[in-house]
Amino acid sequence: MRILIHLPSPVPAFQATYAQLDALSARVPRHELVAVATEAELESALPEVEALVVWRFLPEWYVRAPRLRHLFTPSAGHEPLPPDPSGRVQRHFGSFHGAIMAESLLAMILFMNRRLGEAVRAQEERRWDRTPYFVTRRLNGQIVLIIGFGAIGRRSARLLALAGMRVHALRRDAGRESTGAERVFGPGQLLDAVATADHIACILPGDTGTDRLLAASAFARMKSSACVYNLGRGNAIDADALVAALESGAIAGAFLDVLPEEPLAPSSPLWSAPNLYLTPHASAISAEYLELYFEELADALCELA
Repeated sequence: MRILIHLPSPVPAFQATYAQLDALSARVPRHELVAVATEAELESALPEVEALVVWRFLPEWYVRAPRLRHLFTPSAGHEPLPPDPSGRVQRHFGSFHGAIMAESLLAMILFMNRRLGEAVRAQEERRWDRTPYFVTRRLNGQIVLIIGFGAIGRRSARLLALAGMRVHALRRDAGRESTGAERVFGPGQLLDAVATADHIACILPGDTGTDRLLAASAFARMKSSACVYNLGRGNAIDADALVAALESGAIAGAFLDVLPEEPLAPSSPLWSAPNLYLTPHASAISAEYLELYFEELADALCELA
């Protein structure tokens, strides 16, 4: 099968290198891999292509690609590859992100739990202050609620359990097998679920069913010592309600990797909310990103051979 690869990106870690492409080609000798540099080259090849590896695919391209059968993307989210109306083309999404994002979540939780934000502020002020650490506890025995228990959530659960954390999960189908979770809640049990947790991590897709899932009612039920994290999509948390909860002391802190708007406007109150930390949608960025993806892609292509 002839497979075109077009993966341009402003993020260097998301750009395929010659070495990575050569390694992928060596693993799938029955397929012909062709890397194209521009979208114009990609569009001109659509009439003959059988499989594509891309960051995005436009809906109108389906009719221009009559031989296309498989669409691959490193992305975990389904937004970049709209479904084929005819049902002819099978879409394949990356499922390797948990290997990176689980470590990002662990880092965030350790940062908040050990009051490292206080350490940064004290250093900037040249202030020797040990008092923030008097109330810290080990992660061992603390409860982390993972909202969205898909592949990334389950991988995160395994790593956090190694640190001694007790894992609770909230998922749409609470009756589904949830290996790695001590307790599983359904969507209608959100308020009960957040009340049990020391750490609440959202790892949700960006569909409409998750809009402002964590709103004022949820923050009101959390422990005052709880911290909130978001590594899924920015629409899952009501930003105004989060800022209010932090300013009032209803919760202890938050660490967000995804925001309601990206890039975040300089005027956003999220920048200055107390004990709130931000990373710029970077929880899956790693120098190993495409190496991990190409390992997964090679296995999938071998199955198609």
